[in-house]
Amino acid sequence: MFRLAVVVAMALCASSKMRAFEEPPGLLDRFRARMRVELDRLPDYVCTQTTERFSRSTSEERWQKVDTLRFEVALVGNQELYASPGAHQFQTRPLAEMVGRGTISTGQLALFAKHVFLTSNVHFTYRGENEQAGRPAEQYDYDVAPDGSSYRLRFGAAESRVGFQGAFWIDPATLDLIRLEVQAYDLPETLGLAEANTTLNYARVAIDNTEILLPVAASHSMAALKDFESLNRMELSGCRHYRTEAAIHYDDENTAPPDEEVARNRIANVPEFMVPSGSSLDLALSSNVDLTTARIGDRFTARTVRPVKDGERIVVPEGVTVLGHVVRLEKQSMPLPIYEIGLQFDVLQLGDRELPLVVTMEDAGPAAGLLRQAKHLDPKFTKQRSARMDILVREVQHGQGILHWDARRSSIPRGLRMKCRIEGIGEAASNVAAGPR
Repeated sequence: MFRLAVVVAMALCASSKMRAFEEPPGLLDRFRARMRVELDRLPDYVCTQTTERFSRSTSEERWQKVDTLRFEVALVGNQELYASPGAHQFQTRPLAEMVGRGTISTGQLALFAKHVFLTSNVHFTYRGENEQAGRPAEQYDYDVAPDGSSYRLRFGAAESRVGFQGAFWIDPATLDLIRLEVQAYDLPETLGLAEANTTLNYARVAIDNTEILLPVAASHSMAALKDFESLNRMELSGCRHYRTEAAIHYDDENTAPPDEEVARNRIANVPEFMVPSGSSLDLALSSNVDLTTARIGDRFTARTVRPVKDGERIVVPEGVTVLGHVVRLEKQSMPLPIYEIGLQFDVLQLGDRELPLVVTMEDAGPAAGLLRQAKHLDPKFTKQRSARMDILVREVQHGQGILHWDARRSSIPRGLRMKCRIEGIGEAASNVAAGPR
């Protein structure tokens, strides 16, 4: 009798396991249909994406924080577009170009999910019931071969399209996506990367009495073949409907999605505005920039301190507001504690118009805390034997300006003077890219 009971118990256990791995009929089809509805709603919204970036040399070391980025992100057509917080226009410039350097990852808002759930070149495998984020979940694995992939990785100057695979978890009661994992594979040796992984955690967010399914938190990790690992941790917040003042600016009219009438209605109409290239633009900061709380992407304002002329004609009066954003913010401890700050001015407010602007900073200061850029890295001494350190200028920042700031002074003061060279304003700025050359 005892033996019979054991056999029956084992049979029941085996039967239970078989049911656990039986895919619920129609679940995947119903889930993908739901995801199509959810993803089709995303172009109505814009969110703030905050990214903390970390790096280390090997997996045995602790992560060291590099900086924090903050940008607005929106889905337009089949593109994720970015802008600095508070900007009235999105640009089609890649995020990597806007940030300048460091590890950049995109696609978290919608593009990964669109490729996995809305395309036909994905192979799915049901993995059974389990728990995810404290909720009952159904797990699937998936695979996207390289020849059907839209996932591109870039490391240094090398770039390659790669295949990716991973898993996702569905709430069977609500058909909500709970988690999506993405792992690149078959990375070519020329790329110099050993692995690249992305994880997205989803939740419903209430926006104007409507609940939207969004990737509220994500992470992206990458390991090079030698001596470098990076980790980005991202969060979405402040999601809202597009407002009438929001605009999408396309650097090239042909890049606008032809079937997106709404997107076309948001394209900024930039009036013709001519200023001789190479003209000087003298600016002063309108408020302090607190380096202890500032984030890459943060907006700041400056004003013109003298008019810009074309011959005898004043084209930019004194006192005009210029908008910019932080593109670099790193704290270094050697050879002395300093902040390295990258500033980029990109909008000129002239009357009721906001004109695209590209300028290159040529000089700044004087100001307490500002370390003058020079050609030496060796410590020197004045006649009074007080230490003086010149900072090596490592790269030309076309369309930007780099300040080296004494870390003992935690803010850049209002009124800091900056001398810039105009590369383009209005229509002329659309054809000029900012960033290292």
